[in-house]
Amino acid sequence: MRKPQRSSEMRQVVLQGVKQQYNLKRSSARRTLALTISGQGLVVHAPWSLPLIDIEHFMLDKSAWVNEKLVGYVSSEAARISWGHGMTLGFMGEAISLEVGAHIKHIALIDNVMYVPELAGEALKSRVLAWYQAQALVYFDARLRRFLPLLPRRPSALKLTSARTRWGSCTRDGVVRLNWRLIQASNAEIDYVLAHELAHLTHMNHSAKFWQELGRIYPDYHVPHKLLRIHGHRYQKLS
Repeated sequence: MRKPQRSSEMRQVVLQGVKQQYNLKRSSARRTLALTISGQGLVVHAPWSLPLIDIEHFMLDKSAWVNEKLVGYVSSEAARISWGHGMTLGFMGEAISLEVGAHIKHIALIDNVMYVPELAGEALKSRVLAWYQAQALVYFDARLRRFLPLLPRRPSALKLTSARTRWGSCTRDGVVRLNWRLIQASNAEIDYVLAHELAHLTHMNHSAKFWQELGRIYPDYHVPHKLLRIHGHRYQKLS
């Protein structure tokens, strides 16, 4: 008996104006299309020979459901975070642990330990998330300055976003927004998203010229692009 043919690849599609990463899993043993959403993000199960255009038309028909389920899944995952002493978080590609104590006056990150004043529940969460957002704005601005000499057009502003379904955006008037949760990612992943949005200052699309511009600004974008597809759902849990 012939062994079924199988493949798995990461792809991207725009659903309701939002870029979505998905894992396309094909199998010669499969006869129908199916969508699942889990810790792996969006997964599309398809018959081996079904054309990609038919698969993406199916996804477009289900786009409202996909976006609703992705937001709901991320929210439910975030709700499972247990805020307290000893919990593990991520920061700039590293795992860090939380130390909460009455003797601590201000948040400080030292040797992968985040020291936080004694707080509990929502108060602790709010203090830590505010720290993350402050760190994100400072670091993203520093990375932006690294790219400025390469740009034919400068952004008019750099702002943070809390969007649940995208890592960044760029408006026609040059406002670049980055998701603050990216501060959990590695330097390379952050640079990829920033460079991606800066390339939109020249090309407000995903044409071949856009990808050429991205490659000019950030030649090594392929690897962090792939890493973000793999790890991005973990970063979105922080909320």
